[in-house]
Amino acid sequence: MNRPNDDAKSNAPQLTSLPPGTLRVLQLSDPHLYADPEGCLLGLKTLETLNQVLEKAQKELPPMDLTLVTGDLVHDASTAGYDLLQERLTTLGMPTYCIPGNHDDPALLNSCLNGNPVSTANQVQQNNWLIILLNSKKPGEEKGLLDSGELDKLESILGDNPDKHALVCLHHNPVPVGSGWLDTMQLENADEFFSIIDSHPQVRGIIWGHVHQAFESERNSVRLIATPSTCFQFTPQTTEFGLDEKPPGCRWLALLPNGEIKTDVLYLDSMPESLERSTKGY
Repeated sequence: MNRPNDDAKSNAPQLTSLPPGTLRVLQLSDPHLYADPEGCLLGLKTLETLNQVLEKAQKELPPMDLTLVTGDLVHDASTAGYDLLQERLTTLGMPTYCIPGNHDDPALLNSCLNGNPVSTANQVQQNNWLIILLNSKKPGEEKGLLDSGELDKLESILGDNPDKHALVCLHHNPVPVGSGWLDTMQLENADEFFSIIDSHPQVRGIIWGHVHQAFESERNSVRLIATPSTCFQFTPQTTEFGLDEKPPGCRWLALLPNGEIKTDVLYLDSMPESLERSTKGY
């Protein structure tokens, strides 16, 4: 039997009474698609769960301004997988920006998704907000790394836009989330990253994927936010790999003109029965 999700009802009504100039953002993460539309990961058809999450978001959320997809877009790093994702994201009818995760091929991703409305632009400026998108993939590793080019890009974009509120996006968690096995695969050079963040007070938030769970914290008045996967979730606060009962999901963010961030997660009503709950890894 499908188990109900206690958190299925998002606080989405917050999105309907916001000041003019608010930027409404849908964040998707870790869809893990395959070249085969029927491709499965841990028993879940990942395109199917992505479609279900998008259908729920379109039904329950008001119109959004843009979508951010924060890594692990395609599990098999295939051209056909990226093409499949682009086709689905294009139907959203809004600008959509994608960054790579540890399972992605950044060069292939950039080649396949470098169009309109789906792209791999490294920054977005809309209203009085600046969104910076970073590539934290470390070749051949599960953990993340922002190389010198990405750090320079971050420093340069922030330095050129001191008057805009900034949201920084990457795939890997730059802080521990409390799961021992996951925290061995976080951003390797987080100290360098935060050195730049700390020198630019217009940064309001940092968002990421990778950890397949919701997480919120704060550091030096900067919001730190992780987003659930559109397929399965990892059990939080555990030392070993485990699958949570929370279903596929996504996150919405409201970026207010004064720099405030309102956000919540939206889950499917139940976990698909086909999830291979006994697995010890993937």
